Amino acid sequence: MFPTTAPACRGAARRPRPARLAAVASLVATAALPALAAPTASAQLVAVPLWLFWLATVALLGLGAALFAQTVRARRSLQRERLANRLIDRSVHLVCVLDAHGALRHMNGTGRHWLRVTHAQIAGRRFEEIPELGLDAGQARALQDAVAQAAAGAILTHELAIRRPDGLALTLELAIRAIPRSGGAPPNLLVEGRDITQRRSAEDKLQLAGAVFEQAREGFVIADRDGRVVTVNQAFCDISGYVAHELQGQPVAALGLGIARRAMRRQVREALRSTGHWQGELRTARKDGSLYTCWAAVTQQRDAAGAVTHYIGVLDDITQFREVERNLVRLAHVDTLTDLPNRSLLADRVGQLTSVSRRDHRPFALMFMDLDQFKNINDTLGHSVGDALLGEVARRLRACLREVDTVARLGGDEFAVLLPGADAAGAELVASKLLEHLAEPCMAQGHELSMTMSIGVACYPSDGDDYEILSRNADTAMYRAKHEGKATWRLFAAGMQQRSARQLQLESALRRALERNELLLHYQPQLDGDGERLVGVEALLRWKHPEFGFVSPAEFIPLAETSGQIVAIGEWVLRTAVAQLKAWMDAGVAPMVVAVNLSAVQFRHAGLPETVARALGDAGLPARHLELELTESVTANPAAAIAMMDALHALGVRLSLDDFGTGYSSLSHLKRFPLHTLKIDQSFVRDIDTDPDDRAIVQAIIQMARALDLETVAEGVETDAQHQFLRREGCDMLQGYRFCRPMDAAALEMWIAGREAASTDNVVPMIAA
Repeated sequence: MFPTTAPACRGAARRPRPARLAAVASLVATAALPALAAPTASAQLVAVPLWLFWLATVALLGLGAALFAQTVRARRSLQRERLANRLIDRSVHLVCVLDAHGALRHMNGTGRHWLRVTHAQIAGRRFEEIPELGLDAGQARALQDAVAQAAAGAILTHELAIRRPDGLALTLELAIRAIPRSGGAPPNLLVEGRDITQRRSAEDKLQLAGAVFEQAREGFVIADRDGRVVTVNQAFCDISGYVAHELQGQPVAALGLGIARRAMRRQVREALRSTGHWQGELRTARKDGSLYTCWAAVTQQRDAAGAVTHYIGVLDDITQFREVERNLVRLAHVDTLTDLPNRSLLADRVGQLTSVSRRDHRPFALMFMDLDQFKNINDTLGHSVGDALLGEVARRLRACLREVDTVARLGGDEFAVLLPGADAAGAELVASKLLEHLAEPCMAQGHELSMTMSIGVACYPSDGDDYEILSRNADTAMYRAKHEGKATWRLFAAGMQQRSARQLQLESALRRALERNELLLHYQPQLDGDGERLVGVEALLRWKHPEFGFVSPAEFIPLAETSGQIVAIGEWVLRTAVAQLKAWMDAGVAPMVVAVNLSAVQFRHAGLPETVARALGDAGLPARHLELELTESVTANPAAAIAMMDALHALGVRLSLDDFGTGYSSLSHLKRFPLHTLKIDQSFVRDIDTDPDDRAIVQAIIQMARALDLETVAEGVETDAQHQFLRREGCDMLQGYRFCRPMDAAALEMWIAGREAASTDNVVPMIAA
């Protein structure tokens, strides 16, 4: 393995004495041998002394002994050299010899095994010239500098990272020093290398662990076996508000981490004793006294003998998470607009109250309530006004009720009230009180509004024994109140369920009424103030169902509005009415006006002017013969109402305000509306012959209309006394059973023909049915 020249030289230097002995023995033998041989050659001529014989014998024996000793020593030296080479070759470290320029002269077997190279691959090459080692340019320059320094006499250590041909990365720590040579020759370099890959990996892991410890978002605290702080990381200081040196040596229990409480300490000790680990949520205080919530974990660290040496604590500040969680829970159970419980929380409270009431045999009441005409306010004045109104409703409901009562918002304009301990009579008193307080005007973003509610009441246990049944029955009672005039309450009764079922059937059937030709129009004549001349007709929608027969408009029109079918139905009414009037006029009937009712939903539809223009164009009817009747609810948003009225007025159609005096009309806005006619509601006409107040109202409306250059139409004229009063006051047009009931187109044609035939005899035909 290693060159043997140096050991051989050392052996020769140690053998001068045996050599000299051999030389003396050789001379003695040379001198004695002829003498010893003389007796045989010429025994009779020369006599050899005996001492010379023995001297020659001793010399020969000494020579043999010296040669034998020399042979033994040489063999032993060779054995020691071979043993040394084997020991070096099998060393646990890399050992190699470089020349002064860094070229490899020899590398032991351990080194070749580590690097996965052969002697032929490395002999005479520098490390950077061995491609199997994968050294980059930077590593090559650094190694060359280290070799140069070692050749100059320095003893140094150099770290070398290589990648073996099999892809494994190794990190070697090389100790390099010079081996002087005689004769002034450049020194060789002895390189001893240790594989520090695992050590470097462990150091990297420790460094990484230290970085994690210091940079972790969670707070770390390490305490000794007595519970005193050894070290903390920066995150712990940030969470707790302490500085690291303030915590050094302090008992963990004194840091206000929640475990200072006796019960908590006992829980932690028991967990550590049984499992060596504890974790849980703590509510604790920072250095400044502010509270925070953290998730903490404590783990025991034991030595090889199993004795506890340290405690490692990890804290994660979850204060913000808990706040978000509370907000999410609140959002799941509380209405954000009104800050009232929502449907989910109401159901939970009803469930709890049901259990208590069943145990204590006590009643309770569940009230469902719905704001009347809220959709009109929301659509005309805007959602912000609607939201402000809902907030005011919530405030008033809470102000009227007890602390134990629950007020909830179910969604939209629907509210609910839960009244523990209340029976039907008590619920009625509460409902009356709520309606009274809600009826008081309120201001919502500059708009003065009055609110009414329809309320339905279901009582436990008579109307149901769980939330689903009670809520369904309260909802049914509420819709009964809404259909029976609104601004009132109704207690649930068994018959209401049948009515609700009918409403569902009607809504479903109404969706197919148009395609099945179940809708039709009736027309009611409008006469001049004297009741003689026909000046127009009002188109009235009817529905004849094959199973239910004629369905009242008061029943199916609200269904059409709430289900979104009113726009399509309204367009059909408009087209049918103008087409019918055009057909009558083409048949010779005197020109007149057809009045068509528009719902608030139709009026707010952006495409209404185009729909009207298209219907008139398709029928070929001049626009002046069409009058659109608007309800007062469309004027709740005056700016939007004026814009739509102006667009319709630009088409040339007439506009009338229906049921004047019963809704939202403001006299300050009335003069700005491009109207032609005011229709006096039949509720004022009905009692004008007996009620002075109604007479005064009708007189005021007629006089105001005349002052605004508007025509008036009185609805619901049924008696001659009503007719005569209206004629005297100067009402322009009359409509009602006094003259004619609504009838279909064919019957109206006959009525018109009869009037024309009887006009020569001054007879006014009357249709009683």
